Amino acid sequence: MKASILLGAVFTSSLVGLAFAGGCSSSSSGGGTPADAGGDHTASSSSGSSSGSSSGSSSGSSSGSSSGSSSGSSSGSSSGSSSGSSSGSEGGTNPPPPTLGTQIDRMGRAAINTALTGTFNPACTKATCPAKDAYNANSSQATWVGDYQANMEAYLGIYDGLDDTCGNQPGFTAATGYATLAGVLANDVIWLNTASTTCQQYLAVELNALGVTNTDCGGRTPTENTLDLTYNILAGTLTPTTLPAIPGPAVNGFTAATKAPTTTFPYLAAPQ
Repeated sequence: MKASILLGAVFTSSLVGLAFAGGCSSSSSGGGTPADAGGDHTASSSSGSSSGSSSGSSSGSSSGSSSGSSSGSSSGSSSGSSSGSSSGSEGGTNPPPPTLGTQIDRMGRAAINTALTGTFNPACTKATCPAKDAYNANSSQATWVGDYQANMEAYLGIYDGLDDTCGNQPGFTAATGYATLAGVLANDVIWLNTASTTCQQYLAVELNALGVTNTDCGGRTPTENTLDLTYNILAGTLTPTTLPAIPGPAVNGFTAATKAPTTTFPYLAAPQ
């Protein structure tokens, strides 16, 4: 969890200038400054028709989240996404312990909360980030797309400009802009195609929904390079022809754990 926060911070810290210099935009999804970046800015809502369930639409046997119901023949899976703000602050005091049973985090897709909520909000510090904390505490899957899609569209427009080419993120069209990708990411669960017996590609079901055809089961295995794939999707630098080995040029320098995981649940290696 801390590694995801750190690497996400490294990825996004260089984007502050780009964020307010413009990034990319589309007629349907406004771009501009995200609503949670502070001030009086409001991210435009897209007129596209993407829905939260779009990330599972490519497979009738894809799995949904344990915190919400899925359609068709879907079954439950782990809910949630990347970690939000770290607890405590350097030189400060730690926050009080949470009440037993209170949701304080949700883990599933790597770096989604880190990169797409509160990233440029001056109210976010090392100690706390209200936008990220609210995201982590939200257990109502039915409202996730409505709550986060429009704001994520604005962030996607910022990241789309990283390679100096606008409109090359998966799922982008001139008509819907960033709406489809934002809808898939806002419905933040790990999807699994139970009809497939090959499981080597993180976000495979989501990529199918975004037009990157594959037959992988998706999910998330302990050895997959989740962050590099996420960063290349956000930057519009994904290279589908080299998947799953190489997701693209946007890398964080880490390709594998220093110790291999075990082959039995919970797959944790022995302590260092």
